[in-house]
Amino acid sequence: MNHWLVLLRAVNVGGTGKLPMAALRAALEDSGAGDVRTLIQSGNVALHLPETDPDAVCTRIGELIAARFGFRPAAVALRPEALSAALAAQPFDGDPARLHLGFWSGDAPLPDLAALAPWCTAAEQLAPGRGCFYLSAPNGLGRSKLSPRIEPALKRPVTMRNVTTLRRVLAQA
Repeated sequence: MNHWLVLLRAVNVGGTGKLPMAALRAALEDSGAGDVRTLIQSGNVALHLPETDPDAVCTRIGELIAARFGFRPAAVALRPEALSAALAAQPFDGDPARLHLGFWSGDAPLPDLAALAPWCTAAEQLAPGRGCFYLSAPNGLGRSKLSPRIEPALKRPVTMRNVTTLRRVLAQA
């Protein structure tokens, strides 16, 4: 069995994608996943699966959620060492709760972050990463004019997590 960290997009956020974590854990365990753990209610899952490919993990979990809960959130599956490397490469200083990593599924190349630059405030910073991008939003992501424009500009579903949450997800590994 392989250890995976899965980040579900738009789960239990703003009244959309209602997915009780206890029910998700039970459904994953029923499907054969091992050592299933969730962190907070926003779709962070650590588990063991036989799959070796992240896209296969996302497909399996997406199909399970669709069958059991009636919707299919976008998902990103990471090996613990990949998340650890992404966190170690985070280039910004500041409050970890205001430093964010953006992930997308699949092996698409890093999107052109220049498309987001017009929406950044003077305090916000963007940087490319390996399989992710980094965003420093010192005034908060909820207040950022950039936040609602990320997916349209990058032309793909993106799931964001702050450094504090990702450290806690990694600790579940």
